[in-house]
Amino acid sequence: MIGNYINSLKGYFNDVKERLVHIEAKVDAIIREQNSFKHSEAAKEAHTVFWKGHPDQQFGGTTYSQHGEDLVIASIFHHLGIKKPDYIDIGAHHPINISNTALLYSLGSRGINIEANPVLAAEFKDTRPEDINLNIGVSDAIGELDFYMIDERSGRNSFSREVAESFVRDYPQFSITAVEKIPVTTISEILDKHYNGKCPAFMSIDVEGLDHKILRSIDFNRHRPMVVCVEVVFSGAGGEKDEIFHLMTKAGYYVHFATSGNLIFVDEIWKSKLCPWLS
Repeated sequence: MIGNYINSLKGYFNDVKERLVHIEAKVDAIIREQNSFKHSEAAKEAHTVFWKGHPDQQFGGTTYSQHGEDLVIASIFHHLGIKKPDYIDIGAHHPINISNTALLYSLGSRGINIEANPVLAAEFKDTRPEDINLNIGVSDAIGELDFYMIDERSGRNSFSREVAESFVRDYPQFSITAVEKIPVTTISEILDKHYNGKCPAFMSIDVEGLDHKILRSIDFNRHRPMVVCVEVVFSGAGGEKDEIFHLMTKAGYYVHFATSGNLIFVDEIWKSKLCPWLS
């Protein structure tokens, strides 16, 4: 009887997961329609009011990150006295939807967005034209990699064959629909070529399984962001999240905040100012 109950629960949760995946696709379609409305003259005043939120909401009434990370990031820079921190968003995905930098852009910040998917990269150029928008991939070496696509807009598209195949195993209604050859380069090369060798204050990394590999390739003595937000998987013990934690702490960063999908690291030199009770 217990076995039947457990199987019933497994079936229920699998059904919920499948529904969430389909909902994400529908949300993307709705957002595209909303964005076309927002660019119209008739919507400008209403959009501005919505954007500002309540007067007591210091950073506006909207969070664009998946788990509210952008509000934490904005708060960190506020406490450090930096009004418009620049950024580099690696695996940026979408200019607004589930974005760790859209809020900063709305508050006047500008930076670099890197998205391997050509369909989504084009949307950055339309929606956030004042940023530097690059349709390339990031790796630990300059070259070319296979990019495994579930569909044209999926956040599950990945340079990792293992990650893509794992997703379609869990959700058999999906499949890898295309494998594209995408040019990739290093973070150092991007900053040297497009940012005069400087490093932005904030770095966001979400590259579906290659986060640790990219972090490992960064020379933090040369390119050292003040704040780094990295996607991690918290299910199970050990694994990539521990590797990322040890790598970043060794590089001189501490975990300032954790959500169910990301770790937010801050350079240790700012710890006494942000968290004086921990110093």
